[in-house]
Amino acid sequence: MRVLAKQKSNILILDFIPDADDRLVPTEKYSMAKRRCEFHLPNGFSLEELHADHLGLVCIMLCFPFVGSNLLLPKPISEKFYQSTKVVSRFNIGPVDESIEPYIATLDSRPSLAFSGGVDSVAALSIMPEDTVCVFLDRPIRKGSLYDKDAPIEICKNFMSLGREVYMIHSDLEYLRSPIGFPVDVANSAPAVLLSELLSFKSIAFGTISESAYGLGHKKYRDYPNGNHYRTWGSMFKGAGIPLNLTVAGLSEVATSKIIIDAGLSNLSQSCIRGKIGEPCRNCWKCFRKILLDTVLRGNKITDKVLDEMFTIKEAIHHLKEFPIKHENVLTYITSKYNGDHFLMNLLKKRVRGDKLQLSWLECWNSESAMILHPSSKEHVIQSILEIVDEMDEKTRLLMRNWDMTEMLESPEYIKLKDQLIEHLS
Repeated sequence: MRVLAKQKSNILILDFIPDADDRLVPTEKYSMAKRRCEFHLPNGFSLEELHADHLGLVCIMLCFPFVGSNLLLPKPISEKFYQSTKVVSRFNIGPVDESIEPYIATLDSRPSLAFSGGVDSVAALSIMPEDTVCVFLDRPIRKGSLYDKDAPIEICKNFMSLGREVYMIHSDLEYLRSPIGFPVDVANSAPAVLLSELLSFKSIAFGTISESAYGLGHKKYRDYPNGNHYRTWGSMFKGAGIPLNLTVAGLSEVATSKIIIDAGLSNLSQSCIRGKIGEPCRNCWKCFRKILLDTVLRGNKITDKVLDEMFTIKEAIHHLKEFPIKHENVLTYITSKYNGDHFLMNLLKKRVRGDKLQLSWLECWNSESAMILHPSSKEHVIQSILEIVDEMDEKTRLLMRNWDMTEMLESPEYIKLKDQLIEHLS
């Protein structure tokens, strides 16, 4: 794969030119679609002055799944960044120029956040230092899309009115992939990476929570700091001089939702990407989880009327038929708080073990995640977290590390409950 870069006014244009051995269809689930993407960047941006390592990191993120044996970047990269890319064994990356000085954040540099406006992202912002800069990837909407960017745009504007520094960067990078989406999960940070030197960033944070980092709610707990994802991207972001700062990785979806409620930020966040601001669509998987979780965390009763509505959501039904269910731990937590008579809710409660597990530890912070916080903001982040949620003790951390759904997934009892739930949802 060869990548070319050019600038037209304040627009950065990247062209991806495949080689014969590139993997344009890495799996049957997705493929490379467009071969060009654009970034509409603020005044003052210059391709000539853009640090080669930051341009290189963006290019790597955008074509990572599709490269065969070699990736030729638009500019030579520094030796330091090149060494960090050696964590990638599948293909070679270059060219390299030993005379290029690596990016070093200045003393007055700021933390940045790849911002989405969702609950987890706003929770991350709420516990970070006041000088944190938000960079939102503003995706263009194509005909037929269910995506509605009204909510995140309004949330960005609301934070700007509160004095926060927020940049909304228009980019069509998600159309490089079919179906539409990020080529790799950290690619939503591409605008922040491109602005790192111009705006003096020293780290890049994400709204990545424990479910995504440590595998909670998935089949088995994973030791994220020592896993492949952090080893790969943590190495390259650090090599580019803008280390990852995973501020909410030690918090579950339950805990970030609790932070939003307790901090009074519910009106400044919205995870649903199909509804208008303050009016979630109530017809997607996120709405199913978030509405029920919010009700439980506020100490309110989940009514039969709400449950009747939630169990008619087609996307939710699709996920509820899975085994295991995506974010099953959150459903276990929610259903463990339910004591009503709704048939489907009680069947779901049994299926996800809400009748046997409490999972109150999902409300707490995993202090082991401190090792993936940027040193400059670590103390502030930890203090901010512990003002709202408790820290897990060793017994609780052991419960977390022992999260393993294998026995349940192989159990005839739960296989039968899964089949019963599918039957009644159909």
